[in-house]
Amino acid sequence: MSTISTALKAIRRSGELVTAYQQTSAAPKLLASYFKLKNLSFPFDIPLRSGGSLRVSARGEVKVFWEVFVHQCYRVWPDCNTVIDAGANIGAFSVWISQLLPNARILALEPHPDTFAKLQHNLNANGLGNRAMALQSAVAGQSGKRSMEAGPESQRRSLIAVDLEAGGAGGVQVSSISLTDLLDKYNLPHVDLLKMDIEGSEWEALHSTPVSTFHRIRRLQFEYHEVPARLGYSRDALFEYLQSAGYKLLHYREDEHKTGVAIFEQTSWPPESN
Repeated sequence: MSTISTALKAIRRSGELVTAYQQTSAAPKLLASYFKLKNLSFPFDIPLRSGGSLRVSARGEVKVFWEVFVHQCYRVWPDCNTVIDAGANIGAFSVWISQLLPNARILALEPHPDTFAKLQHNLNANGLGNRAMALQSAVAGQSGKRSMEAGPESQRRSLIAVDLEAGGAGGVQVSSISLTDLLDKYNLPHVDLLKMDIEGSEWEALHSTPVSTFHRIRRLQFEYHEVPARLGYSRDALFEYLQSAGYKLLHYREDEHKTGVAIFEQTSWPPESN
């Protein structure tokens, strides 16, 4: 109980408990689930104070809600009119940013079929049919078919890296699309914010994107994950490449496992017309 007491005190000090009550009337139930004091019956619809709801189907998805709506782990800018949510999972970020930016248009990508169905439900439950488009696809280094892990936790499923070396091995077959093809296919001359949480595929997706495409994306906000050393990726090399594409680093933080979050912004915007 001392561990739980310490955690509760930490939440009170940070103001997260107050924020939780501001976001949902179900805050007590979510808090009890978060600290394993009481089990929720899943699926569970979290009522949102601003209207609508977010359906979660496991404790891991409760954590996703907590990180986005309560901890507010993402940054938002008031001039974001076009947003890409790559690795949308159940749609927590898309729903959250749609409330903060009522005029924003959102393209939400999620490749896994089960999670994609949850994403569609949450977008519809919040009346986002005209503002948000759900695309069943992963963002990757190139467009095509890939294998994806079929693990039980929706927020931890990732493309299988061995695909890059051996053409795939097991898992669920999903569609993938490069950032260049994505912007071209959906006729996006520019994007104000690309949010990316794609469980390790950010390395190949970003390194494979040409500078000309990055000139169409104003801000990048992405998680980067520890990957096998044999794939040859490093934070410094990625950051240098993005800076060579015209970005400046606004912020980054890492944990002890070298997994981090980074935010980049184009130094010159809007892009020059051809």
